Amino acid sequence: MPADRTFRNERLTYRLNIVAQQAITANDAIFLKETGCRIRDLRVLRLIDDAPGTTFAEIAKITGFERSLTSRIIQNLLGAGLIQRENSAEDARVFLLSTTQKGKDTRLVARQLSDRLEVILTDPLSVQELRAFNDILARLGSWVTSEDYRLALAGEIK
Repeated sequence: MPADRTFRNERLTYRLNIVAQQAITANDAIFLKETGCRIRDLRVLRLIDDAPGTTFAEIAKITGFERSLTSRIIQNLLGAGLIQRENSAEDARVFLLSTTQKGKDTRLVARQLSDRLEVILTDPLSVQELRAFNDILARLGSWVTSEDYRLALAGEIK
């Protein structure tokens, strides 16, 4: 059997990135067709729905998207009637974002679609492998966002 050429680099971060990007690319058109939104738009919608009253700056920070991209996504969500904004009582220059009922409905459709697509994505894994994989990802996620990880990196960079 020929060697798998999916990964031309053995680095873990590279492989994780390739798997994620391939899945996102394959699924993006499906989400657009079924919800009218791209995956990154739905991520922002979900963040706003999870934290009503969040601001543009908070969304840009959490997503890591460039400010111009974040602005376009928010404008698209506003234009589609999926979110609304109101001025902050403390600072009129700040807009507080929240989802509309249409946005909540779109999020629900996207969640159901995401659940179905994730089943397809993880089809090659057994139930035990999927559970272990999710546990490992959770541990890695906690690690790379921890102060200990930052300190470990700082020790390497000296």
